[in-house]
Amino acid sequence: MDLFRNVELACFANDNDAMIPEKWAQESLAILEENMVMARLVHRDFSMEVANHGDVVNTRRPAEFITKRKVDSDSVVSQDATTTNVQVPLDQHIYVTFTIKDGESSKSFQDLVDMYMAPAAMQIARSVDRVLIGQAPQFEANQVGRLAEMTSSNAKDFILSAREKMNDNKAYASGRNLVLTPASETDMLATELFIQANTRGDDGTALEEARLGRILGFDTYMDQNTPYLSATAGETATGNMNTGATAGQTTSVCMVSSYQVVVGEYIWIESEGQLHEVKVVAGATTDVTLVDPFVNTVANGADAVIYKNCDVNGTYAAGYSKRIKLDGYAANTGPSVGQIVSFGTSNGSDRHTYVVIEKTVVSTTEAWYLLDRPLSAGIADGDKAFPGPKGSVNLAFHRDAIALVSRPLALPDTSLGVRTAVGAYNDVAMRVAMQYDISAQGTVVTLDLLCGVKVLDANLGCVLLG
Repeated sequence: MDLFRNVELACFANDNDAMIPEKWAQESLAILEENMVMARLVHRDFSMEVANHGDVVNTRRPAEFITKRKVDSDSVVSQDATTTNVQVPLDQHIYVTFTIKDGESSKSFQDLVDMYMAPAAMQIARSVDRVLIGQAPQFEANQVGRLAEMTSSNAKDFILSAREKMNDNKAYASGRNLVLTPASETDMLATELFIQANTRGDDGTALEEARLGRILGFDTYMDQNTPYLSATAGETATGNMNTGATAGQTTSVCMVSSYQVVVGEYIWIESEGQLHEVKVVAGATTDVTLVDPFVNTVANGADAVIYKNCDVNGTYAAGYSKRIKLDGYAANTGPSVGQIVSFGTSNGSDRHTYVVIEKTVVSTTEAWYLLDRPLSAGIADGDKAFPGPKGSVNLAFHRDAIALVSRPLALPDTSLGVRTAVGAYNDVAMRVAMQYDISAQGTVVTLDLLCGVKVLDANLGCVLLG
């Protein structure tokens, strides 16, 4: 169709085949596809209809049917085939821009692929992966395992718990995936279960594609972008349980020394290992109680770690999709890429949780943060930000749990001296735009794509803490 014709407008003297944008678009897509893990596992929605940032795509979630019985004299009773409309805003406009200097533009196309395009496309792939796996906290209601406590001896039990949770939620038995952090992958590879899967005679294709094998009903992958925080990262305060607790207990108290705990902060407790938040701080003391009941039995004196809050710098409205600035933490202890960050206290409906996908350091005590999705609620200057606790937030899910919706971006007016092309492959569209910049003495190249990400059904996913 005309909208996607490849425009080859000469706009500088040293024009050559290496600067044809259609080549860049198609090669970029090939690199992009090779480096994606999550995007190949989720529901994909794509058409060649041009879209702009902020447009909304309507997708459907089929409703369940009901089984009925009849005898010979009965007539069948028809049921309406209904679907639930799910709106997915195209609010993720992801791009990388770089400049090819005049002296470099004479190189062969393959040289430029290695030098510039591969890293640019890989960075976009990494961002899409981080956005998709960053939806993991939205499945927090279905969580199993224990943060920072997965070992080779209990890894199988953790997977079985995830399987049971998905079975209980009636998630489809076929097409289940499990995506792991490198740390959880290491723990699982130490078990016979994974060793057997990795030597199953597939000529190595499973490992080449980051797929570790089919384990207990899950196609299992390692993705370096899966949310994770090391045990030594973050700004913390330590304490211990004043009394023991049993599974299901709704009240609990622990003592944190030399720090005034703030309502809403995350707390990690030994042998409990859940994504717990502080509900109440007792007066001016450091005794705290939790929002959710205990999941596991915890001994008196068990270690506790509070993850200290930091501050929002600036005011950001709901729907804001660019970087936010956080500060107010001790030197070099700010939130990390892959770490959960929440806003709002845990006592109300204003709690919103995200995953950090990019970080740009301003100083040792402040940085810019890009989150996995636009803000679902506004945050104000001075509001508290609550970084999440240590450990892995792995995700077990069915393909229909999350949707990745992609649409091509419009081509700019060629009279402006821009050379552009859009390539489409495997339900993803990539645009490449090139224009000579006389000030920079080189060709400015932008690779970008437009997409939206949405959780379609929270019952089709499960957080596996490790």
